[in-house]
Amino acid sequence: MSNAIQVKVEELNALPATKIVENKKVEAKFIQMYNAIWGSQMGEQIYNKEVFNFQKVLRENPGVAECSKMSLYGCFLDMAVNGLSLDNTSHAQCYLIPRKVKTGYKNDKGYDEYEKRANVSVTGYGELFMRMRSGQIRYADNPVVVYEGDIFAIGLDNGVKRITYSAAIPRKSSKVIGAFIRIIRMDSSEDYQWLLEGDIQRLAKYSENSNSYWKDGHKIEGKANALYSSANGGIDPGFLENKMIKHAFDAYQKVRTGQYTIMETTEEEPVIDYGIAEEIPNRDQIESKPAPFGPTDEPEPEAVAAPVTQADEEEGF
Repeated sequence: MSNAIQVKVEELNALPATKIVENKKVEAKFIQMYNAIWGSQMGEQIYNKEVFNFQKVLRENPGVAECSKMSLYGCFLDMAVNGLSLDNTSHAQCYLIPRKVKTGYKNDKGYDEYEKRANVSVTGYGELFMRMRSGQIRYADNPVVVYEGDIFAIGLDNGVKRITYSAAIPRKSSKVIGAFIRIIRMDSSEDYQWLLEGDIQRLAKYSENSNSYWKDGHKIEGKANALYSSANGGIDPGFLENKMIKHAFDAYQKVRTGQYTIMETTEEEPVIDYGIAEEIPNRDQIESKPAPFGPTDEPEPEAVAAPVTQADEEEGF
């Protein structure tokens, strides 16, 4: 990809967060990247759409707007790289979330300093869209949530996974005990994936660890996402559906994502040129320090006010 369009970090830092995407160089870079990656001439149309979505997110989520300008710029370009949208539909494809990341500096007490950086967090529906678009799968049914009292059995028939399921109508219990999903491969064969109670408990524990953080040399224990225990003491069904989609592709080939994107699997691709002129930041320019590739070191300890499915993404996948 051409290196002709270069954006300097001091240019980004001089702009209000919501104005970064209106910069002419940023606009040109986004359109250039989208058209080159997806082999289309839709870049300008997609750019205008995502400018609206991006600025709306920043206005509604002050915690995201406070993130480093460099990370916000990278997240916006990831809309071009991933081919996803920040449009907040009923099945949103991705969200912007803030995370605290080590800067590489120490404070006066010798403890690590952190800054807030933004990341694009891909939902299960976004990942499903990416895998269908890449030709990995032909289709996937909506996840099925299994309740206590339903008939549910897992088996193998000559090495082929099979599911036996029948919902208890009327419901005998509102307790969720698992979920499964049917995936149609490109050769029309079926694949089934599932999450059981033990898997859900493991994910809740991971959420606790992911939401823990260090402060002045002491570890502050995090809490699991509230949606793990929001419905009758069990996991929220809609939250579990999104989880089911994300974890259905553990064994599948990874897909390409941008440098500022978090998802369950991130393909190791050649680094994409984001058009940043290289500079060595000093301590006073700490906000300009580029974010590392892939998931960040520390999660944001405070919950981000956003649609319920966004909270799911704080687990870091």
